[in-house]
Amino acid sequence: MRKLIAASFFASTAFATEATRDDFTNLSIEELLKLDIISASRLGEKTSQAPTSISILTAKDIRTFGWRTLAEALNSLRGLFTSNDRNYSFLGARGFMRSGDYNSRILLMIDGQRMNENIYDGGYIAQEFMLDLDLVDHIEYVPGSGSSIYGANAFLGMINVVTKKGQAVNGAQLAGEIGTFDTYKGRVSYGKTLDNGADLLFSASHFDSAGVENLYFPGFDKPETNYGVAHNMDDERSDRLFGKFTFEEFTLSGGYVNRFKRVPTASFDAVFNDQQYFTEDKQFFTNLKYEKNFSDTSKLQVKGFYQGYGYHADQAYLADGTRVINHDFASGRWWGGEAQLTFSPIDGHHVIMGLEYQYDQRQSLINHDIDPYFSYVQSRRSGHRLEAYLQDDIQILGDLIFSAGARLDYHHMLNSMQANPRLGLIWSPLDNTQFKLLYSSTFRAPNAWERDYNAFGFVANPDMREEQIKSYEAVAEWRGNSGLRLLSSLFYNDISQLLQGRPVTDDINGDYSVQNYGRYHAYGIELEAEKRWNNGRLLKASYTYNLLTNENLHGTWAAYSPQNLFKLHYAESFFNDNLTLGIENIFIDRRKLDYAGSFADAYNLVNVNLSSDKIFPGLDTSFGIYNLFDIHPQMPGVSDQIDIIRMNGRELRLKFQLTF
Repeated sequence: MRKLIAASFFASTAFATEATRDDFTNLSIEELLKLDIISASRLGEKTSQAPTSISILTAKDIRTFGWRTLAEALNSLRGLFTSNDRNYSFLGARGFMRSGDYNSRILLMIDGQRMNENIYDGGYIAQEFMLDLDLVDHIEYVPGSGSSIYGANAFLGMINVVTKKGQAVNGAQLAGEIGTFDTYKGRVSYGKTLDNGADLLFSASHFDSAGVENLYFPGFDKPETNYGVAHNMDDERSDRLFGKFTFEEFTLSGGYVNRFKRVPTASFDAVFNDQQYFTEDKQFFTNLKYEKNFSDTSKLQVKGFYQGYGYHADQAYLADGTRVINHDFASGRWWGGEAQLTFSPIDGHHVIMGLEYQYDQRQSLINHDIDPYFSYVQSRRSGHRLEAYLQDDIQILGDLIFSAGARLDYHHMLNSMQANPRLGLIWSPLDNTQFKLLYSSTFRAPNAWERDYNAFGFVANPDMREEQIKSYEAVAEWRGNSGLRLLSSLFYNDISQLLQGRPVTDDINGDYSVQNYGRYHAYGIELEAEKRWNNGRLLKASYTYNLLTNENLHGTWAAYSPQNLFKLHYAESFFNDNLTLGIENIFIDRRKLDYAGSFADAYNLVNVNLSSDKIFPGLDTSFGIYNLFDIHPQMPGVSDQIDIIRMNGRELRLKFQLTF
């Protein structure tokens, strides 16, 4: 399955102080903007002074609006949008998205640790994500112009999911959910700060959903394919474990997720409505981190990690009328470490320097038919990655900061070293007003699948180079004394050498190879207004205009790119804070498809969530209505037969959480 999705895609084209972090959800907007960014500490500045336009979602936001997955939370942020092919969720940023790239151009982290695996570079954001959102303290999103210091996968941006401390749970927790389509979820967690100062958190959960019983696909509306109805082909389940233990300067953390999904789309010559068609993803990580503050201006962080990823899928297809099962398998293991030093050598300078190493111990791809046995792909590779970075934030004047950073990368998938700068000029004429001019460049190396896949009409290309992006951005931000924040951003991205499928010969029906052919320009503006009241009321609105052009097609509007995004969030507490109402409105403009010049229609999604933690001591309840007006948003399809995929209509969820 994974091979076919990817083949189609290519062919078609940490806070500084413990006190603030423990009570993060109750901070005002002014306090939020004064906090240090935890994003692997490499920005190392307060949000208002960092060389980026960062967005933050808190645990309170997650609870108020009832987001069930990381994908739903990210879809609420300005400039981001999601898509789904009824198997995986995909994330687009500032107009750019490639359905089928498994979010390989966005860096996904948990507590500053990279989660993108080493086979497809996938950063998974739905039920295949490592964490339950109940364990999340806050989410940070750094768009492309501020993220290039993180290296290869921070091509379009960086997302850092920061977990709660055990103190935030402060006891044992039992949670249960029931929802539409026979959806159930259970979780047990325990968190505590011990008398000796050690903090621990442990959680385990299980998710199970039968999905939509009958899904209709017009492209298969024939008697021999059940008149286009996929019956009981939408089920999904996942299991998660997460633990974190902190004592003095040391933090040990780890997580595991196992997710199964049946695939109803019968894409790429699969047998339609066949129960054998499924994918399964497993991922784990362990991380040991040491942090030592030597003074108010100097800090050392050292960490080591070991991670793994596994994927397999079975898919039935017909060969001369005979049903054959194809088995697709991938396995990755990698380990490494990082050392980072933050210090101020002289007045007016804030320096961050670091060294990262990762050894890709295993990058294995296997594909074969089971009976009769026939091998299509069998590859295995390993290699080293080494990255060094340096940034100096220079206080030129009392109200003017010049930020200069650079990163040097060695990657075993490339034949040359990669050097990329980041520059920022931050002017603060008033304490509550900032203007920023930002520039950065970064790269993405070919992943193991792109480099080694040599079957199903694709020929391996050993001469691949890195993808490149240059980002330019101007930001203006103002904060009022009453909790009002206004932000505007103008951006331009120059994307070149993008990897995509190209015919090896002039025969378009012949073999393809993955080549550095794509070139795109992205122009856009982002506007956001946010007001938080002390009584818990929230009103936030954002608008994004994107124009992504395909320069290989004479600057025409690129596929999968919505030109307009509008998002509105409103929250209000009633009955002396006994009940909280959260309303979310998401508008995503139409998207052009590669198939026959068609479009996925624009849609306006409204979600409503009611929550209360005052009904009974220790009990937290919520009731969510997702897709209130029962529309069926259209998403880009996976083939000529399924060029549009309709999403679910209205869904309900009832959730209980008991802490004792």
